[in-house]
Amino acid sequence: MPIDPVCGMEVSEDTGLKVEYGGKVYYFCSPGCKAEFEVNPKNYVKEEGMEHGHGMHSHGHGHKRHGCCH
Repeated sequence: MPIDPVCGMEVSEDTGLKVEYGGKVYYFCSPGCKAEFEVNPKNYVKEEGMEHGHGMHSHGHGHKRHGCCH
């Protein structure tokens, strides 16, 4: 399952809340997370890459950087 790049929640690919950026599709748990990403997507794409580079890959097991949006 995809991970919401803003809050870290697992989300379904069936969600209507998605944005294509840099050739990749990002999925969101809520309109708020989608809107926050759209304001400055580089913040979240960069952050995601840093996690992968430092072995801190999130699998959506409750890790939420900004708290849950729901």
